[in-house]
Amino acid sequence: MKKLSILGLLLLFFITSCKTPVYSLGMSEDEFTAHYKRSTDLVEKSAQRTVYRRTSSSFIPKPTYYYYFVDGKLVRIDEGERKPYVIVEHTNN
Repeated sequence: MKKLSILGLLLLFFITSCKTPVYSLGMSEDEFTAHYKRSTDLVEKSAQRTVYRRTSSSFIPKPTYYYYFVDGKLVRIDEGERKPYVIVEHTNN
């Protein structure tokens, strides 16, 4: 019984220490950069918006996400614009 309680405490410790980050629309840019500064890169900073890129820092490959801030608030999260792999041009012979 004692081993089970110790195992339960260890499991609880690992679950609470490995929580995933939560991004919510409307969060401030200062809050975002304070919590996730090691894994984010500034991509664009203009008068209209600020864009950050967040890449995976783990061994498991994850998609790269872009975070868009307007007036200091998070307004959009996406994987960026993808270019088509194949471009077909129609020509008249």
